[in-house]
Amino acid sequence: MPDRTAPIGAGVAGGRAFRLGFLLHLDRDIPPDAAYREAIELFVAAEELGYDSGWVIQRHFRQGNEHVASPLVVLAAIAAHTQRIKLGTGVLVLPLEDPLRVAEDAATLDALSGGRLELGVGSGPFAGAWKAFGRNLSDRHSLYSESVRRLHAVLDGAPVNDLGEVLHPSGAGVRQRLWQATTSDAAYAHPAAQAAARAGDGLQLSRATAWQGGTTADAQQHQAQIIESYRQAWAHAERAPRVQVSRAVYPHPDRREAIRRVTPGVLRWQSWTTSGAVPPPGSVEEYLHNDRALVGPGEELAAQLAGDPALRNVTDLLVSFVPGVPDRDEHVRLLEAAAREIAPALGWHAASEPLTPACT
Repeated sequence: MPDRTAPIGAGVAGGRAFRLGFLLHLDRDIPPDAAYREAIELFVAAEELGYDSGWVIQRHFRQGNEHVASPLVVLAAIAAHTQRIKLGTGVLVLPLEDPLRVAEDAATLDALSGGRLELGVGSGPFAGAWKAFGRNLSDRHSLYSESVRRLHAVLDGAPVNDLGEVLHPSGAGVRQRLWQATTSDAAYAHPAAQAAARAGDGLQLSRATAWQGGTTADAQQHQAQIIESYRQAWAHAERAPRVQVSRAVYPHPDRREAIRRVTPGVLRWQSWTTSGAVPPPGSVEEYLHNDRALVGPGEELAAQLAGDPALRNVTDLLVSFVPGVPDRDEHVRLLEAAAREIAPALGWHAASEPLTPACT
């Protein structure tokens, strides 16, 4: 039986320590249609393993070598093949969208999926996308705030014109499952977290928030402080705050074998960031260290996560298997290892939820 003596998180309904999700990167060099079919297969596998949620990111023009420019479209396809697993965006770049259209698409997807959409929004890091959409990256914080306010109003049922027309389908369910990602900019991180709390939205913290120099311990403590700011600002007695933190894990019984398996992907990522230059010898482990990636036996990774101060007040733990996105079969193995070795050792167990009908 798994050791559940080191639970993390503030607890979720039903006596569960936290909800388990996975963040799907689709950056392999395969055709887009094959990537989307693989995404469906991985969500189906994760659902069978008991994962509570699966999340896709948004990248325009294959920035970051990702295939997903339209996450809600991809999630609609996934919804047709799954029944229970929640469907999340981690994140949709809201300032580059019309919030009204986002609300319409989100509400439609939520209806199609039986109320399974978890809409995560953020401001996005890629300057090229902002230029393509005619927006100024230097205005990202003000534009994001304006877009969030508009999205809130539309989802809350505010009239969208002088005829009194409102969003259809209703966005009430999406509004209750809205998440905001914090910026990695230290000057804005705490105010952004507090604003999300005041709005009643969930808080998303990515690994990228911890890439701003310093030690891993410093990065974890920084995230813990942001979470505390969010929790202190929460004033919604009718429901509990929601905090999601993502961590990169690559479980394998043999650390050397894990390093070998992840090396091709790391070298691929390094080649993208160095314009094709050959990475120096021995740089893979250094890259993994700098990337805060946890690699090795599942029980060791669980112990490291149990000691992570940023995870003490989470409701949702999001695992990703980067750097170096694996092929489909290896991805399934990693999903299994995380769900059967790591998460149970931290106090997680699959929920006993009735399945909702999948759309056909």
